[in-house]
Amino acid sequence: MNNIDREIEPGLQSDSMLLQKTRFWYDISVDQGLGIDRRINVHSIAGNLHTLQRGLTGDRTRIASGYMDEPGSLQTYLLYYWAVSLYESTLILAELDARHQLPALHSVLDIGSGPGPASFAANVFGAEKALLVDKSEKALAIARNIAAEGRKNVDTHVFSKANFEIITQCMELEEFRVPQGEAFDLIVASHSLNELWQGTPDWLERRRDFLLRLLPALRPGGVLLIIEPSAHYTSIPLLALRDALLSSTQSHTQAKENALGCVGPCPHSECCPMLAYEGRPCFSEWTWDAPPLVAELARSAGLDRSLLKAAWVAFRKAPPEEPPTMPRTSASPGTIRGRIVSEPMRNKAGRIRYIVCTEEGLLKTISASQDDADARLLGFFRLARGDLIEADGLERRGEHHLGLAHETHMRLVMRAPRG
Repeated sequence: MNNIDREIEPGLQSDSMLLQKTRFWYDISVDQGLGIDRRINVHSIAGNLHTLQRGLTGDRTRIASGYMDEPGSLQTYLLYYWAVSLYESTLILAELDARHQLPALHSVLDIGSGPGPASFAANVFGAEKALLVDKSEKALAIARNIAAEGRKNVDTHVFSKANFEIITQCMELEEFRVPQGEAFDLIVASHSLNELWQGTPDWLERRRDFLLRLLPALRPGGVLLIIEPSAHYTSIPLLALRDALLSSTQSHTQAKENALGCVGPCPHSECCPMLAYEGRPCFSEWTWDAPPLVAELARSAGLDRSLLKAAWVAFRKAPPEEPPTMPRTSASPGTIRGRIVSEPMRNKAGRIRYIVCTEEGLLKTISASQDDADARLLGFFRLARGDLIEADGLERRGEHHLGLAHETHMRLVMRAPRG
């Protein structure tokens, strides 16, 4: 059995420049957060965090509630959630970059931006200008302040250009229209689309049409990125939105210049097989050495921040001369190419298996006996959710089940980014 060949391992710890740039913006966000009320202590902020966390991901009573206009909630967001979103967005962009799907970033449209963590993540990858749209003027003012502080204190050894231009537009997202003549390399909606038309029977069509309205402002080759929490109630609707967008933009009635192809995390642009597989969510997770303040707040609020988790989908707008996605050929028997979308699982026979979303848009499993010494030497048991793999010479163990064999060759195309 041949060794696993490692090709790409993106991440922040493996790229010191990305890490320095990300930390630069994080430190400024902390200063802005502390500046709201320097008398408050960690215990009080942790109490606010616990309340806000329950309102955002528990009973969801704070969704679309305008909580960022409240000084205490805005401060808590800046000291905790801003960092979470900044690092999540940076890791997602790092994966797209490693997969050669991230265009040169100059301009960004940030939908439901809050204080702009996704935009500052884009700046880490070279973005020079961002239009932030949100209904909270206080949150937008913080984003402008962060950019201004960055210009005053920029480390020219880390950033080649000191100026990150932030333009803001305060309004309800449903009413937003792209200013005439504007064009963007990246359109991002981070933790915001799930709040639009929540509870209405036609939420899917409205979110789809909202994004379709933005597509003419996305440059050919540009990326539309949607990030949501990893919970079932946000990640599964995101998969449905993914399929609706692809179906609409690839239909014969849509203009070809707005055709989209899915470029991450999925290895294909077919219908999502996870939706048909017991309605399971699909998300990424990253080990994370959280900044000390974030870690302390998480401990005080009773939250686990050893991992970052997010559901996300990235689409690339094809240039007119290119199809939105490359045609896929059916994999030969005993071959698998795709993305691991599960944790390692042990079955009754003592085999460790992973679910793989393949380039053909199918779900298959790949497995090895837990006492297989060759598989252990290969690092098979260290594979993780989000890794991209290729393997041939596998033995067939069922219609969609494959197992490692003596003649198996496996290639780790990309290890999922680590924090």
